Amino acid sequence: MDVSEAAHNGDLAAVRAALEAGFDAAAVDEQGWSPLHRAAMGAEADPVRAAAVLAALLDAGAPVEHPGGDGRTALYLAAEFSQSPEAVELLIARGADPDITDGHGNHITVNAWVPEVAALLAAAAGTEPPPLDEAPPAPDRKLSPARWRAARKRIGKVLDGLHAAGFVALADAGTTQSDGFDDCSEAAEGRDSGPDGLVGFCYYTGQDAERARATGRLSLAFWGAPDGSTRKTEQAGELVVGAFREAGFRVDWNGRADSRPSVDLAG
Repeated sequence: MDVSEAAHNGDLAAVRAALEAGFDAAAVDEQGWSPLHRAAMGAEADPVRAAAVLAALLDAGAPVEHPGGDGRTALYLAAEFSQSPEAVELLIARGADPDITDGHGNHITVNAWVPEVAALLAAAAGTEPPPLDEAPPAPDRKLSPARWRAARKRIGKVLDGLHAAGFVALADAGTTQSDGFDDCSEAAEGRDSGPDGLVGFCYYTGQDAERARATGRLSLAFWGAPDGSTRKTEQAGELVVGAFREAGFRVDWNGRADSRPSVDLAG
């Protein structure tokens, strides 16, 4: 397991071992992400473990404000992925700026997953949100069981089509993105032709499904064969997004390999 994967998985022991062996906490991968960013993304699975890894990386010299591949800092990612405030509180306490936007101009509070985190960020930035009676009502996008079953059926047909086109396409693949990728890798090896002719992966996880039921939006994960290069992955993403749009879904995606398409299920 490399350091980025360990950071994403909240594996504090592995991260500390790498740092003690001389790993540069400020190192970034080809997509512009550092282990600090990966740890912040890992807050989706376990915000408490993510906070511990973030602290270890910061203690080792990881720059708290380094923008990732699309302009998102570790704090931005922690706010976006976490359902509780631990990782966000840790980063703010370590000096992360709570009044920031990503590379597309989206403010951190807009993309915060839960209201508790958005309120924490607004308070830290000195921009308290308006009183509830002054704020515009948010539309209820939560999917009823019946609507979720109908959406799953439509999604399943798209995944079946992608499978026929050379993808490994899975629903409810593991719990985390790492689990989902492992499940896809196993499925690829089990194909009649093995990995030969594989176009890529497309999947969503149990966590993605849970979030989709609550928000009406499903985040897709994808990867391009054979090597996961940026070019191949973006080509795979274009095919995935095209298949969902052809099936009548509205999909938001910026075309980048390091950004997940978001499928509107409630519109």
